[in-house]
Amino acid sequence: MIKVKRIEGDTDVKLVARFVKRVKLSNLVARKRKTRYLVKSPSKLQKKRKAIRRSSYQAMEEFLIRTGKK
Repeated sequence: MIKVKRIEGDTDVKLVARFVKRVKLSNLVARKRKTRYLVKSPSKLQKKRKAIRRSSYQAMEEFLIRTGKK
C-alpha cells in the first residue's frame, strides 16, 4: 500500500504528483497489467486430446497427399 503524507505548505497538486511518482517507482501498475487476464494452463486430458487430434489431422493430410487429392 502506497501512502503519502501531506507536508506543511503542500498543495493538492503537489501531493497528487508525489503520489503518482511513488506509484510509478513501485512498478505497481505494470505488475497489475501483466496479471490482468489469467490464462489457465491446459490440463493433462486437454493436452492428450489436442495431441490426438493433431496426429489424426497429420495422418489425414499425409493420406490425401499420397492419394493425390491434395
